[in-house]
Amino acid sequence: MCIRRLILVGLFAVISQPVWAAMGPWVSTDKVRARLVAAPPSAGGILDGAIEIELAPGWKTYWRSPGDAGVPPQFDFSGSSNAKAAAVDFPAPERYDDGYAASNVYHDRVVLPVRFTVADAAKPVTLDVTMDIGICEEICIPVNLRTSVDVAPKDGDPVASTLVATARAAVPGPGKPGEFELLALKRVGGPDQKPEFEATFAGSQPDKAVLFVETPGDWFAGQPKPVAGEAGQPGFRFVVDRRSAAGRIDGSQIRLTLKGEGGATSRTFTLDAGDARP
Repeated sequence: MCIRRLILVGLFAVISQPVWAAMGPWVSTDKVRARLVAAPPSAGGILDGAIEIELAPGWKTYWRSPGDAGVPPQFDFSGSSNAKAAAVDFPAPERYDDGYAASNVYHDRVVLPVRFTVADAAKPVTLDVTMDIGICEEICIPVNLRTSVDVAPKDGDPVASTLVATARAAVPGPGKPGEFELLALKRVGGPDQKPEFEATFAGSQPDKAVLFVETPGDWFAGQPKPVAGEAGQPGFRFVVDRRSAAGRIDGSQIRLTLKGEGGATSRTFTLDAGDARP
């Protein structure tokens, strides 16, 4: 009887302890699964995590700006405790053109880094995300998933930390000066309702480069076309449809992401008065 009681007490003690993990459980629906991964918080109250998404073969999901067609992903971290999320970051996507529309997508797997601010780094953290994403093969399906992970104040998992660090390193950065970087963006023509812009860049293999354009929400950018830019620099030109836009061109921002043999780089340009009048 005493031995049995000791065993029961021991089991209760184990079960009653919090279960901490740096890699949350997979949650899935047909053709896609996702989980949260986290590194331990720093003493300064910063916690780096990531959303890992795996897709069935032949399926894809969308970048933050889906392109001509697609569903922009949405993430809600309001269920988290002792942590507030900053914006989700994205690696550069692939361009997928089915002959009718060009979309910006990920195939197979993508890991999206997320940086959190922790209120008290000495206390446990619960990360909780509800995500609404679109997944496609021939047709698109909206998917809603929710997953969470409990993070201990000190204990870490080297596998999870490596996964998070790799995801963070894949986010497009400032580029390599003179080797692979976005150089300039200027307006080269068109009326205010449909202005045309030219972006130039440095790169040793310009024919391998792909440009992704993000504009204000009521602007619609056409697909960039390769051109020979100023002073022989490689570049892209694209037309923006502003017929339903409410704001001015002057002071607006366009974010460009360039993907090529040199990796991926991103830069945000603020349009000035000169860009408002070609």
